[in-house]
Amino acid sequence: MIVNEAAAEQGRDLLLRAASGDPVAARDLLDATGDIVYGFIFARVGGRVDVAQDLTQSTYLQGLRSAPSFRGESSIETWLCAIARHQVADHFDSERRRFRLERKLKLVAVPSDLEEDSTEEAFADGEAMIAALGRLMPLHRHVLVLKYLDGLSVEEIASELGRSPVQIQSLLQRARAGMKRELEGASGD
Repeated sequence: MIVNEAAAEQGRDLLLRAASGDPVAARDLLDATGDIVYGFIFARVGGRVDVAQDLTQSTYLQGLRSAPSFRGESSIETWLCAIARHQVADHFDSERRRFRLERKLKLVAVPSDLEEDSTEEAFADGEAMIAALGRLMPLHRHVLVLKYLDGLSVEEIASELGRSPVQIQSLLQRARAGMKRELEGASGD
């Protein structure tokens, strides 16, 4: 692709000024490229406005961080759309991971010490499970994920976390109790 050198230099200058914090340059950059970048993303995310807006914002943030690497070998729009392509790919990777996690959460067997209070329905609801996991202490969340989603044994978890199997058993017991409280709290709202 042949790029007009003067236009490329103007685009590079505008990008560098915007990256340095010049609000007028940032506004001019958005005015000059915003419709193209947003449209590029919007079409790729199936017309989901909220996702397109978020990814457009993250594209510009990444573009401003990467401004010194723009060499002007393409138009600024093309360069920003290349960044947008990566943002969209990352978004879809994240969605796939979330979908797999939700599906796993729905398939996870209810640990026996949680069954007695009939929280099986809460386990079937992936959203409730994710929310409950999110409210746990990070270490408790980590051991539950390793045990019930990744299917690791207590010994494997101990090895991975640099703790003894007895410590892991204790952590799992406290984590399951915390999860039980979170799930009961969510169903009682």
